[in-house]
Amino acid sequence: MTVLLTYLAKVIVCSAVLYAYYYIALRNNRFHQWNRYYLVLITIVSLLTPLLKIPLPGQTPEPSAVLSYTNRIITLRESVMPVVASPVISSGTLINLAYMLIIALLMTRILVSLFKIKKLIRSSQVQQVPPYRFVKNDDIKAPFSFFTYIFWDPNTSLNSQEGQQILKHELVHLQEKHSTDKLFMEVVTAVCWINPFFHLIKRELALVHEFLADKKAAGEEVAGYAQTILQMAFQSKQFSFTNDFFHPPIKRRILMLTQFHTPRFSYLRRILVLPLAAFIFCSLAFVADKHPSAIRVLTTTANATFTPHPEAAVTATPGDTTRKPKMIKPDANVIFTFVEQPPMFKGGEDSLSRYLSRNIRYPRVAQENGIKGTVFVQFIVDKDGAIKEPKIIGAERGGGLEEEAIRVVKGMPKWIPGQQNKKNVAVQFNLPIRFVLDEGDAVVAPARSEAVFTFVEQPPVFPGGEEALAKYLSKTIHYPAEAQKNNTQGTVFVQFQVRNDGTIADVKTVGALKGGGLEEEAIRVTKDMPKWKAGKQNGREVNVQFNLPIRFSLQQ
Repeated sequence: MTVLLTYLAKVIVCSAVLYAYYYIALRNNRFHQWNRYYLVLITIVSLLTPLLKIPLPGQTPEPSAVLSYTNRIITLRESVMPVVASPVISSGTLINLAYMLIIALLMTRILVSLFKIKKLIRSSQVQQVPPYRFVKNDDIKAPFSFFTYIFWDPNTSLNSQEGQQILKHELVHLQEKHSTDKLFMEVVTAVCWINPFFHLIKRELALVHEFLADKKAAGEEVAGYAQTILQMAFQSKQFSFTNDFFHPPIKRRILMLTQFHTPRFSYLRRILVLPLAAFIFCSLAFVADKHPSAIRVLTTTANATFTPHPEAAVTATPGDTTRKPKMIKPDANVIFTFVEQPPMFKGGEDSLSRYLSRNIRYPRVAQENGIKGTVFVQFIVDKDGAIKEPKIIGAERGGGLEEEAIRVVKGMPKWIPGQQNKKNVAVQFNLPIRFVLDEGDAVVAPARSEAVFTFVEQPPVFPGGEEALAKYLSKTIHYPAEAQKNNTQGTVFVQFQVRNDGTIADVKTVGALKGGGLEEEAIRVTKDMPKWKAGKQNGREVNVQFNLPIRFSLQQ
């Protein structure tokens, strides 16, 4: 949906609610002046409120998560630009052009009417009768007024009782400046022609003008004035935004003339609109001042590593050209998944392996049924080193493997807590435990050979570094034709593994789909990449999960 259509939708909703209140509570009541101002104001409010963007105070941005290992390539979100094909006209552009064309036609109609009125004035006999100008012409079919001009037809006698009543009526239109309201509504309905409620407001405002003029012109001669309206009701109307004495519907005009009682709760009806207007204003004008979070991604982790969590805190500032991630300050309630110093089992990996080997008992049901594989246990190492909230993630193996893994993790001694900015913090940790049946013997060990790391001491690198990767993407990516046609653009996150031999495996996209073939193109280019320089952990090459953000942008 284009920005224009979004704005128009909000305008329609706003005007619909405010007009509905008028129709239910204010319509056909005798406080006509109030109704006039109300109808004009709700039009202005409906037009302006959707344009306002007032940030709510006290809003703090949600911590974002950079998922998997991306800190050395994070600037690609702003710097990688694909080769852009020749621009095409999108459907959104066509909609905007069609809408503007109709506006131009309606505005032309208004200008033509104004030109006709000016031409009529020039060809007529104009008499200065302050504070108005009296215009007489044989082409005028019925009396009407426009700003300071009163147009009079030759068939209506100015000296008759009916003529005097009509003159008083038109003088009220001049004194109250009703022509300004009418011209304003004509412009509004031309610009927002798609909004049916503006057309209803325009019609209702014109009637309210007549109610005001009728009330003041009739005076004490209500019956005679009503008879004049009925006798001359079938005269024709020449212009859409002039004030005509014979304005339909006649029934409502006479009803307003002959209605003398004040409706119940008159003031309450008028005041109750204030909370309604405040609700609409707050709903459409106030916005939460927060930054979008990064896309959450599920990852497969390994021994002595930890995965991203929605409350983790590694972010990259949009437009930032630095390569170092921005770290969010530790908070007592935040559970980190990436910290400067990760938590550690006392004694290191070897001690953890010995602990698991000595304490885990291979479940008999699993042995009898030949059940084996890797069980992933996720838990939190608290800031005091205690193990909390252990649970199983990933596919279950069954046979009691999960229950045994949870039991052993719960019985672990305190770890050395992780640190962020030299302060102990709670860190989420994933521990993969591999259950193996070796020639009838049950073997339990921390997963190693199948490990896929998300953070390593030495990350994988594209041959030639970051600049070479940017050049490769710029030369290789072809902007999909469907995406160009539909003006589809945005950042696609490609997640893949850099294997311990440097090859690319398990390529997929994560996050919200952009469509238009962007995901397929990003996957194709990633799969065709040359071998990377593998990442290293503890001096050996390991499998590392990597996220690559590729921004597709159509240059204007």
